Amino acid sequence: MPGMGIVVACSLAVGYVCGSFLTAELVSKHVSGKSAFDVGMGNPGMANIGATYGTGWAAVTLAGDIAKTILAFVLARALFPSAADAAGTAAAVGATLGHVFPAWHRFRGGKGVATTCAGIILVAPPAGDIAALAGLLVVLFGGYLCLGALVIPAVWLAIELVFGNIVHVVAGVVLVAVAIWCHGGPAAGIRTGETPRASISEKFISALFMKRH
Repeated sequence: MPGMGIVVACSLAVGYVCGSFLTAELVSKHVSGKSAFDVGMGNPGMANIGATYGTGWAAVTLAGDIAKTILAFVLARALFPSAADAAGTAAAVGATLGHVFPAWHRFRGGKGVATTCAGIILVAPPAGDIAALAGLLVVLFGGYLCLGALVIPAVWLAIELVFGNIVHVVAGVVLVAVAIWCHGGPAAGIRTGETPRASISEKFISALFMKRH
């Protein structure tokens, strides 16, 4: 069995390579011939694709981002079956790092929400499900995507600190740091009114209010 350092390093690399494939870029080139970095908000993620090309293409982008995370997770665990948990966890983190910091685009990529959600659910399903649900509720009732994106890894880390192992905890710390890097600015902009509310939240609250009246 290779040392744990080799397992983690190789699995991170596998995840990073898979994560660096930006589904949004492929979708945008297919639909309009333009780079995802050159349309809408200039972000190669599901939200930008959805705002620019519609919900159908947003769903395709989401499916691709989830698929690449699953691929990284499965490959790493297959490569290191005797250390499957550590390998899968490192690969899941690597997928988010590759998505957010792709070397081929000068380390400027997406926001990593889909890859983070997919990764934590794969690594620790109960905790991942709870964290993803918490993030969704924050978006629906709080009104801001960036807050949900911050809550997801934070809740997962909190659960793993109590019930998980050191590998999961370290992964959680990294994912929280990445989320702060990506979403800390927009979160700070809420107080100044610079960050817009999520349209999905407004629609949800409106529908809820109408049902009660």
